[in-house]
Amino acid sequence: MVWVAILIGIFLILFIVISISTIHISVYFVHRNDNSNIQVNFKMYRFLKYKLNVPLIMVDAEDHSVKIREEKQSTLGQKKEKKKITFSQIKKQYRSFNQMLKHINHFYRILAAFLKKMRVKKVEWHSAIGLGEASSSAIAAGTVWGFKGIAIQVLNTFFKLEESPNITVVPVFQGMHSETRFSCMISFKIGHAIVVMLKILKSWRMVSRSTKVNSEYMTGGM
Repeated sequence: MVWVAILIGIFLILFIVISISTIHISVYFVHRNDNSNIQVNFKMYRFLKYKLNVPLIMVDAEDHSVKIREEKQSTLGQKKEKKKITFSQIKKQYRSFNQMLKHINHFYRILAAFLKKMRVKKVEWHSAIGLGEASSSAIAAGTVWGFKGIAIQVLNTFFKLEESPNITVVPVFQGMHSETRFSCMISFKIGHAIVVMLKILKSWRMVSRSTKVNSEYMTGGM
């Protein structure tokens, strides 16, 4: 009986420590002409680290698929793998996601409350664009400025920005050019994520139970 109480106490302590722990996520995205690179770093404390690097994104013109080469690195080792994402897979995932939303009441409200608790800082978004002509490049740069302004407003609506983003757009008047560099840091407590998952699970069970009751009522309990 004493060992059971000790195990329960250890479990509760671990649960509390994990719940109050903070996950730090660093996102880096670089696009220059035909080359793109995405790197996402996850860190909790100093010894738990995980890095996801997607250094190559290729579009296959034959089947309109996207080929991705991933590099995953954690405290346990490094792993490389290649993936191929097709339009049919994206469509299937979209249908599955919509089907899931039908079973969750107030999903967007639950998700929005969680996103608002995320802290976003060090947002930097630098771009350079050139269309070969001075007038076209200036118009394109202005369009990109407008798009970035809307994107930052949306980001500020759903997330908690701790500081003003650093944004620049530079028109390139010599030749065709396309370059974008984006980076930010996101942090949230694991306890908030656990609460969100519990709310989603509770909503799922309530909707599933209600659907089952309505189905039995319509079929006369058969």
